[in-house]
Amino acid sequence: MRNLNISLACVLVASLFVAGCGGGVEVGIVVSPPPPSAAFDVGARLNGHRLQGVDVFPDDQQTIQVQTGDVLELDSSGPVSWETVAGSAAGIPTQTGGTLLYQGVAFSEAVSTPGQLILSMSANQPLVAPVSITVYATSLEDAYQTARFDIVVTD
Repeated sequence: MRNLNISLACVLVASLFVAGCGGGVEVGIVVSPPPPSAAFDVGARLNGHRLQGVDVFPDDQQTIQVQTGDVLELDSSGPVSWETVAGSAAGIPTQTGGTLLYQGVAFSEAVSTPGQLILSMSANQPLVAPVSITVYATSLEDAYQTARFDIVVTD
């Protein structure tokens, strides 16, 4: 019986030793929230043909070269407001059927939905130099998400 008590005592002491050593491993997993998703992205078509490599997200910028007589269509995956800047002029909200005249180029605008802008470029005379305007697409769901397009028109 005495051997049993000593054996039991040894087992108890050993288990206390192991428990005090921190014999286990604690694993903590921290899951960070996913990054905020973009409210939209914008693709483009030129004269009805999709432009490869044009998929613009908020905070991105894309330069698109067009010629007079071309029709450029910007298609957004979400609702956006469109604004045009020509030279040092303040942003001009687009309007269906509106035309912006700048440096000899007429930019005729047609907004068919809040996610689409169609621009037709024309000029009465040959251009002396390329003409540039900037178009901004701003999310209607999050005004901090804006994509920029620099449109360069040549003959």
